Amino acid sequence: MQFLGLFFHKLEIYMWVVKDLIELIASLLAVRILGNGIIRHLLPKYKERAISIGNLFKILGYLIVIVVIVAFTRISTESALFGGTVTGLVLGLALQPVLGNLFAGLIILGTRFIKPGDIITVLNWQIPYQWAFNPGYKFFSPDYIAPGFKGRVLEIGLFSSSLVTEQGHEIKIPNQILLGGAAIEHYTQWSDYITNTLRVEIPIADIKLFESKAKEVLSKFGNNAEIYISEQSDKNYVIYLIKITMSINEDWLKIKDSILRQLITYKQ
Repeated sequence: MQFLGLFFHKLEIYMWVVKDLIELIASLLAVRILGNGIIRHLLPKYKERAISIGNLFKILGYLIVIVVIVAFTRISTESALFGGTVTGLVLGLALQPVLGNLFAGLIILGTRFIKPGDIITVLNWQIPYQWAFNPGYKFFSPDYIAPGFKGRVLEIGLFSSSLVTEQGHEIKIPNQILLGGAAIEHYTQWSDYITNTLRVEIPIADIKLFESKAKEVLSKFGNNAEIYISEQSDKNYVIYLIKITMSINEDWLKIKDSILRQLITYKQ
């Protein structure tokens, strides 16, 4: 800038603007690097909570940097207010989706609407409920379909949040959609245990044989496993509902696979 100022004399007048921009960008990058370093350092011990801590540090750091840069800049108060008003009107219209996701993310973080580590199913704002209507004999069935994505909350960012499904897929959901919808919590915040269910359809003639096998298989879970006849699916079949209470850190897919592999061999 000093070299260019030799040829463009008016450029020297605005060198402080470039200096402030460089300080702002460098400070924001420094805050981001420190925040990511905190996440990497805490991740092995605190898992998903480390991401929340790092994101909170970055949010506070960004705010402090912007306030300090603005406080020590050479822009007068009147110019800053006028420029801020004009810029706010232009950017407010152009960046409505971005600002909506930003404020939604701050609300989610502040109110703990959901937290990293939670196991949830994300639904849209209408919270649809659909009864089982096909086949006809299930018209009055309590079964319902919650059309949403189930997974563990990995990160709540400023603009989007990440969800990891049981299949290992990561879904990024804009915060505005997440806050404007509903989230089914699959375990309460006061417990470290979660209850999962299995549905097994069995011929009525095989009830006694199946129940003896099921009790044998579920005996290793003690009081954490229960089995019920949930409903009669048609004239010849009944549906059993098996409830398993387990720690949220256990792998449900492996437990489910083990139980089903043993139950489907009951006729042998």
